[in-house]
This record gives sequence, C-alpha cells and structure tokens, in this order.
Amino acid sequence: MPDPKILSRLHPEFAPLMAQFAAVPETPPTIPETRAMYRALQPAAPQLTVGEIRDASFPGPAGPVKVRHYIPEGKGPFPVIVHFHGGGFIMGDLETHDAQCRLLCSEAKCIVTAVDYRLGPEVPYPAGHEDSFAALRWAGASATEFGGDASRIGVAGDSAGGHLALYCALRAKRSGGPVLKALLAIVPGVVMGPPLTAEIAAGRETRNNSLLSTDGMDNFVAAYFQDPSDASDPLLNFLGADVSGLPPSIIAPAEIDVLHDEGVAIAKHLSDSGVPTQLMVAEGMVHIYFSVTEVFPSARPFAVKAAKAMGELMRA
Repeated sequence: MPDPKILSRLHPEFAPLMAQFAAVPETPPTIPETRAMYRALQPAAPQLTVGEIRDASFPGPAGPVKVRHYIPEGKGPFPVIVHFHGGGFIMGDLETHDAQCRLLCSEAKCIVTAVDYRLGPEVPYPAGHEDSFAALRWAGASATEFGGDASRIGVAGDSAGGHLALYCALRAKRSGGPVLKALLAIVPGVVMGPPLTAEIAAGRETRNNSLLSTDGMDNFVAAYFQDPSDASDPLLNFLGADVSGLPPSIIAPAEIDVLHDEGVAIAKHLSDSGVPTQLMVAEGMVHIYFSVTEVFPSARPFAVKAAKAMGELMRA
C-alpha cells in the first residue's frame, strides 16, 4: 500500500496534476496516444535560451541516429554531456526533453548532446541501449567537430535515460572508453526486473502514485524487454555490478516517485564502492520534475542545483 505520510509531502503545485492522472480512462490509451500525452506533459521551452542549437545525426547500429546539440553561450571548446531522454523506453524524443536539455546546457555551461535512440515496442531491447552507447562513443570521437572538448565527456538522463546513463558508464568502463568526467542520473530506473527484490518492490509500492505507478513501470518494461529474460540481463544488474572506477556521480531521485528507493540504493552502492557520489533528493517532487521547471516553478531549484553540480564536475 502507498504510504500516506510520504504522499502527503507532495508539493501542492503538483496536486492538480496528480488528481488528473488519478482519473482512470474508460479504455487504456494506445501507444501513439500515450506518446502524445507525454509530449504535452513536457513541452519545449524556447524561452530558456542557449547559445546555439544544432541538429545532426551519426551512423548508428541500425541506421542514422538523430542527435541535437545544445551549445552554451561563450567561447568553446565546451565539455560535452551526452543526454538520454526518459519515457520508459517507449516514449520520448528530442522534443519532450527540450526544456531539460536547455536548462542543463545553460546551468552546467556544457554542450548537451541529446540522443534520439530507438524505442519499443516497435524495436525492443537492446536497440535503445545499443544506440545510446554508440552515441556516447561517437560523441567522444567527434566532439571537436561541434565545439566540444573530447577530454571532458559525461553522461546524463532521466528515468529510462538515467538507466541508460548508468548503463553507458558501466559499458564504457568495461570496454575501455571513452573515459567519463561525470554522470548525472535523474530519477533513474535502476532495477528492470522482474523479478524485483522484496526491498525494491516494497519501496515502489510505498510511493505508488497516479503519475507513475508500479503497474505503469511493469507495462513499460514489458513493452521494451519483450523477452522476459532480457530484463534480467546481467549487464543491467547495476546494484550487483562492480561500479568502482565510475566517474563522479550525481543521483537525483524525486521524493514522490516509485523509483525513489532504487535511486537512493544506487547512490549508496556507488559511494560504498569508492565513487564520489552526491545524492540530491528533490523533496516533494514527482517523477517529471526536471523537465517541467517552466510549468512548475517549485521544481526549478532542484533541477538547477543538480545541473550546476554536474557542470562543476565536468570542468574539474
């Protein structure tokens, strides 16, 4: 059962949104409808100005992969943060995370290279993971071509994108590069499962809410990891992995979110393994807080704090 004491800590600014999502539709939305709602929920934010925005692509594992470079004002070369959007591996694109990338670029003073990786259910696991790691390697090799500093590469993302940031950092460590300066995982999906450990399952249930529910998480996993065994791939067992040697990391869970406890758990695992780690819990915030700072001003201080800290790590 959800813990009323935890849910009562929801910032009042988000209460109407939670009430709206609590209204159960007569029929479940289709995938296209779900994607459209997700895009409407996280609008672009052209009012958050950056120095330049440049669209590009690179040869991915199964064809061209689109990217978008958010370049800060000033004179480069700039550190480069390769960014993976959230959306449960079945939603999200360059538009849904425009606001997040603009804020990260502006506050971190880094190039943010957003990756439009392939999505399920049309293209299941490991397509999105393969595209994401290919993007990281491409950015590391090509940074100078778009004003970046190839010696200062980092990864960031929210939700599924936070998962992909962790995955790419671990894979880079195992495969010899690129060497990363920093990692920012916002509300990361750490444990894919099933099966979930009793501790993780209980943690999700105590913070179950209408915006992102435990059932919703299960549906996202099933849509992308279409072979049930894929979700238990040892490469995705972040809490059981040797994470020593990963770059300095910022883990930024939301307090009112089913993924809160596993965010805290991966922060502890990183810290216990000798990785300099900052845990930044966004108190009273919901899962999408980092992408809606222009719609919900209460979210902005938490996002700005994490973005600035990422910039400091990238320039250290």
